[in-house]
Amino acid sequence: MMDETYLQFFVKSFTYLNMLPEKTTFCTTIQQYYVSVIITITTFPILADLVSQFYEESISFTSVNENFVALSALFAVIYVSVCFINRKHKIRALIADLALFETFSSKAVITETDKSVKFYTKLFIVYGIVGNLCYGLLPILGYKKCHESKSVHMTRYGIPCGLVVRFLFPFKFDYSPLAELVALYEILVCILGTSVVIVVTTLICGVLIHITVQLQCLRKIILDLSQVNDLEILEHKMKFCVKYHTAILDYGIRTDLAFNQMMLLHITWTGFIISVLGFEISTTDDYVEAFRFFMHLLGWLGMLFVVCYYGQKILDESLAIADAVYTFLWYKKSVIVQRYVLLILLRSQKPLTLRACGVKVMSLATFLGVLYSAYSYFTLLLKLKP
Repeated sequence: MMDETYLQFFVKSFTYLNMLPEKTTFCTTIQQYYVSVIITITTFPILADLVSQFYEESISFTSVNENFVALSALFAVIYVSVCFINRKHKIRALIADLALFETFSSKAVITETDKSVKFYTKLFIVYGIVGNLCYGLLPILGYKKCHESKSVHMTRYGIPCGLVVRFLFPFKFDYSPLAELVALYEILVCILGTSVVIVVTTLICGVLIHITVQLQCLRKIILDLSQVNDLEILEHKMKFCVKYHTAILDYGIRTDLAFNQMMLLHITWTGFIISVLGFEISTTDDYVEAFRFFMHLLGWLGMLFVVCYYGQKILDESLAIADAVYTFLWYKKSVIVQRYVLLILLRSQKPLTLRACGVKVMSLATFLGVLYSAYSYFTLLLKLKP
């Protein structure tokens, strides 16, 4: 097997997060779940605050929605991280086997694609970190207003203003420095959770981009075959195209098997989160809070869109192989060449796709479908609002 030379930024990132340890031991097996454990622990005080509100004489619909948004996002991080750990061996093999395409395409093409993936990944991570800092610090701007109109619930349980989301502990913590420490902890958890989701999502997109580029290289080779007149050379190149196409298909199928569980999140949970965030934006009279939730909404929409976009790209490019080989004047060639063409045509009838547990194909149509579901939930929430 060739050395792992591509997508190393992701390997290092997951190694730092202990989600892709270099050696599998008892300690590393336990450590790789530390993100999930931290996020799970964080859900308890939020859930406690949510439940306690239903025992109040008057329930704050806005506060309940904020709790739902936070819990939904945290559960999404737990789901993604656990799915990744369960499939880590397949994912590591995918990263290692990307170097096998050097047999078929130029190493410079793969390297250039890898640099592009790395750049956009860093861009997303910077956006995520900066966005989370803003998301966590913006409540401070509304501290005075919150303090003046502090609810009975917050006063009774000693919940301070200026938090990303309200926590409820068995003790009061609305005094310095405990309140500041809790606020800092919430911001760090936001950054940790966002980093996990962004790195996993961009890894999926990075693999899809590499597959798309390989399909484009194959299509170019097939289109150039019309210029080949020597029968022996043509047969050799057609045999090469069949092997190249088979390698891409195998890699694409393995990609689907490695990531399909994670995609289930996007076609189910994402629509609900988007609808609740949209509801919060449309009903709050606090512009700072509206902007904060708008940033959160953009993050979820962005993650969903990039996965669906590149899922659409591999679908289109895999179907384009059949069009390219059919336009080649294969019927004027030898029987051997015609057989090779037939093999590629038959294998191109079923496009390469990234599916969500075999339920739906991640494509632009799915993206619109999730938005439609989110709008349905959104209108339902508007009707339920007291």
